[in-house]
Amino acid sequence: MDKKVTQLNIQPQAGIIGVFSRLNYKPWYAIAEFVDNSTQSFYTYERVMRQNGITSINVDINYDFEKDILTIKDDAYGMEINDFHRAIKVDSIPENQGGRNEFGMGLKTAASWFGNVWSVESTQLGSTNKYYTEVNIDELRSKNLNSIDIINVDCDKEEHGTTIVINKITKKIDAGRTKGKIIKLLESMYRRDINSGKINITFNGERLKFEDYNCLNFRDKTWKKNVDFSFDFDGKSHRVTGFVGILEKGGGFGKAGFALFRRNRVVIGGEDQNYKPYDIFGQPQSQISLRLFGELNLDDFDINQAKDGFVWDNGLEDEFVNALKVNVQEYISIARISNKERASEESLSTNASQNIQEEVGKLLEETSLLEENLSDSKNLENDDNSVEDLREYQKFVDESNSGPEIVLEDKVRIYPVHIDAITEKIIHVKWAIVDRQYWIDVEEDGDNINILININHPFFKPYSNDLDFKKVLEKFVIAFVVAEQQAKLTSENDGYIMSSAIRQKMNKLLAKMIEE
Repeated sequence: MDKKVTQLNIQPQAGIIGVFSRLNYKPWYAIAEFVDNSTQSFYTYERVMRQNGITSINVDINYDFEKDILTIKDDAYGMEINDFHRAIKVDSIPENQGGRNEFGMGLKTAASWFGNVWSVESTQLGSTNKYYTEVNIDELRSKNLNSIDIINVDCDKEEHGTTIVINKITKKIDAGRTKGKIIKLLESMYRRDINSGKINITFNGERLKFEDYNCLNFRDKTWKKNVDFSFDFDGKSHRVTGFVGILEKGGGFGKAGFALFRRNRVVIGGEDQNYKPYDIFGQPQSQISLRLFGELNLDDFDINQAKDGFVWDNGLEDEFVNALKVNVQEYISIARISNKERASEESLSTNASQNIQEEVGKLLEETSLLEENLSDSKNLENDDNSVEDLREYQKFVDESNSGPEIVLEDKVRIYPVHIDAITEKIIHVKWAIVDRQYWIDVEEDGDNINILININHPFFKPYSNDLDFKKVLEKFVIAFVVAEQQAKLTSENDGYIMSSAIRQKMNKLLAKMIEE
């Protein structure tokens, strides 16, 4: 096998590379620098690779816990000599700065951070040249050198990919917690690559995978929506796309929060690492910080050298959070609702509504609410009710029924009821949660009477999950409304109703319902 050796000046002096060990990396972000290079190599040359029958690549990460050697190997497009030089030299930037390896520093900074001796071997698809070099930081520093050997050997043109080996590890990985955290965060960081089927990543033979989070089904909808908004800052437009959602029950603190992407790779995020600005999530154990989550693309935002955060300390982050809050306000409100409160609302389900409809409807079909002698009501005791008292009562009713804010309504139930021998009213009943503290809201529309029963009323709320209680109360409310209608028919006070008239009619109607 022919072997050629050339010298590469890796300006500035190689001793400077030793400074990279002081960078503020985390192991998963340092490893991500190598994965960024591998994945970007595939995406840049995907069309060419597909023409050669290659539709996906493998990125294999291996850490030898006994010898403390880290190896990252891929079968992506690989490098020819110019790209190989750029990957090694400190002052070189990639030709394509629109990819994940935009700074051109990732390989040497991450490798030098991990250990004092590292090597790179690579061959490009279709090339017969394989290149190899080793960077020994201690040796270069002690000898004050700034040149390294590049070894070129022949290879099969079908061979392709890059292998990086790091020895004399200074940032050791333990086989327990650190390894588990690296796997979890890499799975999150490259979730879109993994789930696309184009990128297969393994760590010590364990294939990385990412399962999308399940969203809450509540109020007859699945709580997940796309977002797409822009805002201006410092003369530049910043666009944010992606989705927000609410985790189903049991989602947990670790999964909640936003994963912030740039170029389809997570910059901030991952289990227990998601972005949770206080202005949106509040206290760490709030309902919102247990439920609200999402994936947001921030391709218009600059990132730092380590690619573990955004450059936004100049006020840009505050503007981003303000704009985001406006666009997810409804989801903040829903995430704030506790499991107990959701259970209360779920008692207003279609099944519960149908159960009430069947029992109450059957009762009304079998029970005549007609009074035998409506004229008797004209002789009801007037007791302490003056016309002025009645006007005050009507004013109270009108004010109570005005403009409630409906938060939730269940399925409407319809009951035809005879008020007298010739008058039939169609009663529409719904249970609802409303902000105002009244027990029912009654609205007449021709022959229709619409009733809202406020499940949020302090008297009803403790029993709102009890289906039997709701059946009884629905009968009671219908009896009350029919009694009010019948009392109006016999009123001699311009439509004002005597409270004694309603009481006595209620007594009769409720007695009839109990008899059944």
